[in-house]
Amino acid sequence: MEKNGEYVLSGALPVQDDLDAEQIDRVSRHLGGIATIYLAHDEVAHSVSIRIAGTMSPDDTRIVEKRIEKFAEEYCSAGAILLSEWNGLSRWLVVGMNWQVQCLLKFAAVEEQFARLAQKDIDFLVRLEPNNGAQARRGNLVTAFSVAIEEPSR
Repeated sequence: MEKNGEYVLSGALPVQDDLDAEQIDRVSRHLGGIATIYLAHDEVAHSVSIRIAGTMSPDDTRIVEKRIEKFAEEYCSAGAILLSEWNGLSRWLVVGMNWQVQCLLKFAAVEEQFARLAQKDIDFLVRLEPNNGAQARRGNLVTAFSVAIEEPSR
């Protein structure tokens, strides 16, 4: 038996101009038995603010997130990153049209890599490949170097 925990999904979604109240009501009705639902459509900003909260199991959190992912795929005008918190554990839920989600996920991976570069005394192993294949056969293509980064003074 899975343990229940406090869950909150929050954020905002950019939505298409033609989104109507019935589409938002449908999501609220679908998830209303699981959690407390707050979905507010700002017609001027073309966005939907989201706060879904309640005590629920991990299975219920997956149901909520899958439903919001489906809504975002159908009605978002761009990708969005929502904050998902369950039992004190936080993670990002990336939603929207598939290609935009892929771009956001790649950006997050690159950002994580750059954050690691900020750590002191990192060693790199780099494979250098010349443009000409004949040159590659003559030399060692692997080299190593270190980077020491100084923290900026505050």
